[in-house]
Amino acid sequence: MANEHISNSKERLIRFLKTGTDKSFFLPGKNKHFQYVGNAMTQMINDGRGLEAVECIKKVHSEKLFLKLDPMLMFLALACHSNNDMAVKKAAYALVEIVCETPVELFKWLKQVKTCSQLTKGIGRGLRSTVSNWYNSKDPMQVAEFVTRYKNVGNWSHKDVFRLCHVKPANDSIAFIIKVVCKGLKSATEAYKEPSADIQKLITYFEAVDFVRHTEDGFAAAMKLEEMELHKEHIPVSLLSSKEIWNSLLLNMPVGEVLSSLPALSRRGFLTVPDGKAQEDPIVREICHKVLQRLKDSEAIEKEKISPYFIYIAIRNYVHVFSEVKTYHHGKGGSRKRENPSNNGPVSSSSPSQGKKKKRKGRKTEEGQGDAMTTEKKEEAGMTAKARANNPELYDAIHDAFKVAVEKNTSTTGKSYLLAVKTAGSEFQKGIRGTPSISALEVMSLMATILKNKERNVDLGFFTATLSPMKFPSELDNIIEEIYSRAVPDLTLACDPAAPVTWALEKKKHYDVFLVMSDGAETLGEDSPASKLLEYRQQMNLPDTKMVLCGLAAPKLDFAQASGMLDIGGFDATVPSLIHQFITGKLDTL
Repeated sequence: MANEHISNSKERLIRFLKTGTDKSFFLPGKNKHFQYVGNAMTQMINDGRGLEAVECIKKVHSEKLFLKLDPMLMFLALACHSNNDMAVKKAAYALVEIVCETPVELFKWLKQVKTCSQLTKGIGRGLRSTVSNWYNSKDPMQVAEFVTRYKNVGNWSHKDVFRLCHVKPANDSIAFIIKVVCKGLKSATEAYKEPSADIQKLITYFEAVDFVRHTEDGFAAAMKLEEMELHKEHIPVSLLSSKEIWNSLLLNMPVGEVLSSLPALSRRGFLTVPDGKAQEDPIVREICHKVLQRLKDSEAIEKEKISPYFIYIAIRNYVHVFSEVKTYHHGKGGSRKRENPSNNGPVSSSSPSQGKKKKRKGRKTEEGQGDAMTTEKKEEAGMTAKARANNPELYDAIHDAFKVAVEKNTSTTGKSYLLAVKTAGSEFQKGIRGTPSISALEVMSLMATILKNKERNVDLGFFTATLSPMKFPSELDNIIEEIYSRAVPDLTLACDPAAPVTWALEKKKHYDVFLVMSDGAETLGEDSPASKLLEYRQQMNLPDTKMVLCGLAAPKLDFAQASGMLDIGGFDATVPSLIHQFITGKLDTL
């Protein structure tokens, strides 16, 4: 079976903590499959190894080895609910303050605790004490930020937590914050006729937040924002169209958040360089300067460990702002005719007649060429040209940031690779599962670019029923063009995922890793990928060769039927880290 090599309960727990599953199939994006499996933690607790399991949680979190935090919060909740072992329970409660860094994690953890214990009335003493300690251990100004910045998460709020857990404040400042949350600022202030300096500081902060949330004056709100160091979450939606607000937000905004904000800034015209006739707005000029300054900060990019995939997705979202594709709504609750790519959605048609028309064009094409593809390429080129013309320096700065991330924030494995890809040309602009803003073609080209830059030996091939070697251009755009020239006209064309291994075996090529990426429906040939990989290992005397099969549009894959195999259904910025850990043998170990 696919998981015989991770039958050990500790290895299963570690893989679950890192990925959200103990299987050999990883599904990127938001999914809740992990909620239904707690066997690894429960088994270790029942075997008397609960403290060891809690230590695993602590280490995975401290070394930032997890791809998703929710599974960790679920296992921490299971450990906290360990009624049979008080030592495990105590250790788990002590870990809550470390793992739950913000109220977002705290509320998610509380939800998991309630699910585990099926609470209907009250909350236990240990849980009440843990929640009280979480708030009391923080600086009062940080708690004030938390209760105003993260007011609600899911069905939980600070007011709910204070009442259910009977939080006992350790000092007057925390007591004042609790009163503000539960009774309002006016009532809390009236209770302190002669407030101390610390209480007065909190009053000033809450008043500033309240002012920003109710004012319509963007300039005045921006002044308060800078004075009190408020965050984007404090700003009402109505004020996010103010250039003064964005100018203040950018003062302390991390590079990752700047990248995510590029589409919003661009749509409002805050990143547009004026032509010769237009008068330059000094605030817009300052916004552009701050954005450029952040994007050119290579040390910050390295420190924040921003993935090149994240930056590329930001580039695509920025470029899609300049798409001429519009969104159409058919009344209240109506469906979309085409979705605007700037909203991270795929460009697609929901009209049956349009879908058939596009498919007929695909049938007329040969080797991936045709009118539909030509139109898509023209649209893509048009968006890119507009994005570059809108602000040439910014366009170059984002791409330079991508190169910095490739160099600084991607690790090498020292392995030899065969990257085998298969994509349909008619899907050039369609988003993939997990990351709808980029196409399968772009993901494949990204993987090729980064592997070529970081690994010692990488071969590239295009496969369907067989594999054809491809030349390996050095630039990303050239790789996209090279794969695009091979694109098949129809997604349903025969696609044998074992073909790359068969080709390598015939050519006697030595590889440590087979990375197979496809955006279509895979069909089995004469041999399954697992049996072919086992044959390759034996005949080539390479027992450690691994295989990763990534179905970019697949909700489920089941090819990983041998050790050293991994299935991935989709793609997002966490996938490269997952592949790296799997290839280096660190996915199930600490």
